[in-house]
Amino acid sequence: IDCFVPLIDLTQSVGPTAIIPGTHTSTCGVDAYKKYGDCVPILNKGELLLFDYRTIHRGQGNRKKSKTRTLAYTVYKRMESGSRDFSGDVHNFPAALT
Repeated sequence: IDCFVPLIDLTQSVGPTAIIPGTHTSTCGVDAYKKYGDCVPILNKGELLLFDYRTIHRGQGNRKKSKTRTLAYTVYKRMESGSRDFSGDVHNFPAALT
């Protein structure tokens, strides 16, 4: 699970995170945007956005150069019983395997 918490109020001009619902399955390809469109939640400072880390997402462009888009970001992953795998989100961050 990806967890985003904005440290400022997000607006369209600051470049909020866009997600494409339904793209967390392995059957979705690059045409998912055409099929599903995107969802752009406008969050206030301290609100929480949780979604499957496999969901296609991106930060949009910041058009307000006087304000930096800052957020806290973490990934939560269920570990199998007895596992020593602490690799985290290797789908989006393959270097986490090393």
